[in-house]
Amino acid sequence: MRSKYGLILLVLLSGCSTQSSLFNKSEPLQAVGYAPISLQSPADYQQKLLHAMRASKLDAYRELTEQLGGVMSSSSSTMNSHILQDGTVSNSSRGVVRGAQVVNSYPDGDMYITELELDLNRYEKLRRGE
Repeated sequence: MRSKYGLILLVLLSGCSTQSSLFNKSEPLQAVGYAPISLQSPADYQQKLLHAMRASKLDAYRELTEQLGGVMSSSSSTMNSHILQDGTVSNSSRGVVRGAQVVNSYPDGDMYITELELDLNRYEKLRRGE
């Protein structure tokens, strides 16, 4: 009977080591940020472009933060006589992203696009201060 439980324990432990080695071989997280160029507030096109570049990068970092830490979501609704009067949804995310790299940044029509990549192994090392 003991050898049966020993075998089960061995299988479970080997499954844990396999899962941690899978984490080490995981694909990097990728995020894309977008920003419209024409809607930026400066009048000068070059300034609009710079603002859109910065906004698209921030949007990509927001996406990475959501992937790493999740999204806090809350909502509320108001009803009167079983008729929906008002409804709101609010989302937020908070976190620190270390080690992300811009892999591509370019305008596409009126949008500016920034692509980020985050190697999870590097991220974990930076989090631990290695």
